[in-house]
Order: sequence, then structure tokens, then C-alpha cells
Amino acid sequence: MPRSDWIAAPVRPAARRADGPAGASGPPWSGAGERELPVAEAERLVLGDIAGLGWRARHRVLDPAQPTAVQCELRYADGTEVPYGLGSGKGPLEPARTGARFEALEHALSGPVALDGLAVRCRPAAELAEGPFRADRALGGLAEQPEARLACLDYEPLDGGAPFAAPLCLWAPWYPVPTGGMARRRAALGDTAEYRPLVAYTVNTGCAIGATRDEALLHALNEWAERDAFSLFLLCSVYDRGPMPGRIDPATLPAPLADLLRRARDLVGSEVALLDLTTDLGVPVVMAYAPEPAGASARYYAMGASLSGRIACERALTEFVQGELLARVVDEHTAREGDSPGSRAAGDGAGDGEYPTFDEVVAEHDTAAAVSRRLSGHPRLLACAQLDFAERITECPPVATPEETVPAGTGVAAQRAEAVARMAAAGHRVGYHVLRRLELGTTLVQVQCPGLERFHQVTNGHVALPGARGRAHRRRARTPRSAAD
Repeated sequence: MPRSDWIAAPVRPAARRADGPAGASGPPWSGAGERELPVAEAERLVLGDIAGLGWRARHRVLDPAQPTAVQCELRYADGTEVPYGLGSGKGPLEPARTGARFEALEHALSGPVALDGLAVRCRPAAELAEGPFRADRALGGLAEQPEARLACLDYEPLDGGAPFAAPLCLWAPWYPVPTGGMARRRAALGDTAEYRPLVAYTVNTGCAIGATRDEALLHALNEWAERDAFSLFLLCSVYDRGPMPGRIDPATLPAPLADLLRRARDLVGSEVALLDLTTDLGVPVVMAYAPEPAGASARYYAMGASLSGRIACERALTEFVQGELLARVVDEHTAREGDSPGSRAAGDGAGDGEYPTFDEVVAEHDTAAAVSRRLSGHPRLLACAQLDFAERITECPPVATPEETVPAGTGVAAQRAEAVARMAAAGHRVGYHVLRRLELGTTLVQVQCPGLERFHQVTNGHVALPGARGRAHRRRARTPRSAAD
């Protein structure tokens, strides 16, 4: 697989935004219906905002065949790496390259350096226990420390309800890491909480970046729907061995999606199944899954979510291709003595002791062999962590490609409003905080949806116990109650 060398991005100002839909000119975006700018305009925008920070970008293409994956790395003007400033993109070459730049920027700006610019306020644990998170298992560990104060951000409502506060620990995996530098930062903020009981629930769900606020919000909401659906599938179908979801009949796929499916199959040298994991939220969610990966580097699954069933399938398949190409890069790094993907992602600037390095964050979220060791005494949890359900694929009933749930051409703002309405109808609050808006408009948001499930954290070796939503779905699936309750 010939991989390109690192290529420096041109430093140039962003041109004036173009009018018209995202697919109006240039190559199509992956998920073009969820973008507000054509890909060439989005690329100029993100490069301009990267340059405005005094940073530089470089990228490499992981495979000349398309769809492909592209990695982007951010560096300071002196050539040192921006902490956490590594991202990847997927799809055709130009959209993959642009997506990688946006993701690298998202990772850098939502990493530990974000703490200096956030309007953080410490809230009593007892107060949080009475708010929208009162029935959310994510904060259940606070019951033993009601006097503790937690660093929080204020969230603006998207659902018409009242504003609410949410702790940083729910979305910033670097915040609870038990390093001396991070402990000093928490103490300086007046944060007195003991975070060990909450680590299993710490995941960056809802952090998303876009060329506009609505674009970022829509991607964050889709991510919540995706990970909630993944969690419910693992709980009900894998842990409890309840009914399996539908498998999308390849014969129902439109030609572009059929081509993507062939690309995924050819890359891993095995069958790839598309499973429809859509829940009562009504946002189509699709999993691409390889029951019998051909090589040691093959990864088993990828996810996609969108109000468009077609985009959900497209996203799952391009994510699958991206995941396999990135896995090969990781395998090469870990095979070298003294090298690791964490050291590449963290950068030289992350190791000054003030903030946890990427490696230290990864150490808090077990992977691969560590997950197997940790869960070896719990076979059903281990099956969830390893997505060990290949023998049950034959139980999946055939279904058609998920439908479009909004009319073709529905704008991004309207899609965002529809996604919120569906989550609110299911009984969940939806709020957001703008973490950063850059000069040319690139916007990074954080969205919280209290009560949606986080059990998918089991794939990182953590058991995020199911909340009321997960327990209700398990009852409806008529499966035996079990130790995961």
C-alpha cells in the first residue's frame, strides 16, 4: 500500500464564502447534505483559521485508491507539534484531506489547552444531582461525595428548556487524568471532586467542529445518536444475546453505496455486513462489520449516523475504510521499538507536566490486550468489548437501506432542529456550549444529551453501567436481567 510522504499545506488567506449548497462545485463531500460550504471553500476556510492561530498543517494520503483516508498534523511556526493536533479524514481525496484538517483542529482545540479559554465555574455535586443529569448513571458516582465541587460549563438549550450546567469530566478525557499537573489545575479552579468513579463515563461524545455553528451542532447530535445506538445494541443484542438487528440487503443499495461496500470488502479481504442499529430516536444509524477479518490488522466495525439513511451508510463504509488504513499505520508504529501512536499524537508540547500527554490519557482508557486482561473474568462484557458476535450474523433479518427521514435538500439548520426535536420527543434534554469560534467562522461545539447511553465505553475497557434508557430497552427486548444492571 503506497502511502504518500507528509505534504505541507499552503498558507493562504481564506476567500470570501461562496453561496450555494455544499455540493455546488468541486468534488462531493462525504455527507455533502450536511455541509454548508463546497469542499474547496471549506478547505480555504479551515486553512485560513489554522494560519490565523499561527499554526501550520501538513498531511499524508494513506492509500491512492479511493475512498481513502488522510492524516493531518498541526505544528507551531517553530516546527514543534501542536498537542493533540492530529486528525484524519475519509472519502474521496479532497474531502478526506479537508476533513482531516478540521478534525486535527478539533482535537487540538478540545484538548487540555482549551482549559485556559473556557468560562469554567465549579458547581456542587448536590446541585448537579438535581438537574438534567439526575437520572444519568454518568454522575452516579457523585452520590458518595455530595459536598464536592466540579468544574462545569454552562449549556445553552437547543430544546426550548432551561439552561443547564455539565461537568468537564463528561466530555474531556484529559481532565480526570491523575497527573500532578492536572491535579494542580483542578485545585486552582476550586474543583474538589474525586473522579475515579466517573472515568468510565468520560468520553468526547458531542465534541464536533464545522464551518458553521449549525454544521458543528448537527455532527455532534448525529454522534450522540450513533453512540447511544451502539451502546443499546451491545447491551441488548451482544451482552443479553437478545434479538439481532436487521442486515441491510446489498441488493437494495444504490450504485455509489454498492461501490463503497466493494471497496471495504476488497480492503480487508472478507465479507462486510451493514447492520441497521436505528433506535427510537429516529436517526438512522448503520454499522459496517467484518465478521471474519482476513488479517491481524483488520478492524471489525465502523459506525455512521445521519437523518439521511444514505449518508448513514456512506459514513459507516468510509469510516470502515479509514479505520483499516489507520490501523495499519498504528501497527507499523507499535512494531517499532520506542514508538507509539500516542507519542505521535501528543506532540512535544504536551509533555511539560502541566497537562497530561496523549499517552497518559490513553493509559486511562485501556485498549487491545489490556481490555482482554481487564475483562477476562467477564465473558459477556469481553464479547461486547471485542464485538464478538460473528456467529449470529445469520440471525439478522434482511432489511432495506434506511430511508431518508427528511426531504432531500433540507438545509443544515433544519436538520439540526429535526434531530433535536427527535431527541426531545424521546425525553432527553439537549444543550450546547461553543468551545471556540475562530476568526473566519470555524466553530467547535460541545453538546450534552443527558440520559443517552455510554455503554459503548466497554470497547475501551470501561463498564459504563446502563441508565434508565438502557434498562428500559433491555426490558422491551424481553431479555433476562443480568449483572450489567
